[in-house]
Amino acid sequence: MSTADPGALGVLFAELIDDAALFPPGDAPMAEAVPAHLAHDAGGYSGLLGRFLCPVSKLAELKPLLDPDEGLRLGLIADTGVDGLLAAFAELEDDDRLILEAVEIRHPGDRLAELEGRLPYGVEAYIEIAPADMRSLLPTLAGRELLYAKLRTGGLTAEAFPTPLAVAEFLVGCADLEIGLKCTAGLHNAVRHTDAETGFAHHGFLNVLLAAERASDGAQIEDAAVVLALADGADLAERVKALTVEDAARTRDLFHGYGSCSFQEPIDDLSGLGLLPDPLSH
Repeated sequence: MSTADPGALGVLFAELIDDAALFPPGDAPMAEAVPAHLAHDAGGYSGLLGRFLCPVSKLAELKPLLDPDEGLRLGLIADTGVDGLLAAFAELEDDDRLILEAVEIRHPGDRLAELEGRLPYGVEAYIEIAPADMRSLLPTLAGRELLYAKLRTGGLTAEAFPTPLAVAEFLVGCADLEIGLKCTAGLHNAVRHTDAETGFAHHGFLNVLLAAERASDGAQIEDAAVVLALADGADLAERVKALTVEDAARTRDLFHGYGSCSFQEPIDDLSGLGLLPDPLSH
């Protein structure tokens, strides 16, 4: 077994996992999700933790759960459409506890430019595009600062899980157009597997990372799809350990991270594959 470069792993996994505890299939209550997120943020693996994802419709539930001196890095999910999102921007202006860093929304069609123009300073927007619409809609994001793509990689039905080829096409398409992306849903575990209860074939987040590494290095769709279809955790771990700091940085320039309703499951998987150090002491 080879030894990983700690620097490369640090770059590869930095703020990789956005906290989607409020969303299916976890559906954690707000009163549990917020304290758990703050605990993760103070824990030994806080370096892997990204933003707390909250629907616009639940902002009112979130605010009372934060103390005056607490800060929360926030990703807003626009479940109320463009108008609801714009109203939320105004609502957050006077609350220093909520540090808005990103928004996520289904492609708003002809309102894309309006949304881009109304984004608060420095806030990123991840525009969800279905694989079937990739060729027509992905180019609308090209060359636009702070606009990125979002791909749904799972859900509550078998149809919600795109094939390895479809994910590979999305990754290569983003790489070709120099558009960063994130994924959401179905990526709780590191390695591609079939869920015993549902029978759904889940993508692994290590598969996606490694396929993004291939795509960012100019690989063809078929090459990236091969990596996405791998189900041998030891093989994937060895591939990760072979990455250099430059490889990891190039990968994360393309693949910004993913939302998971569990933070502990990915940590457990990475630990089991020998890809995490011992947790930091506090």
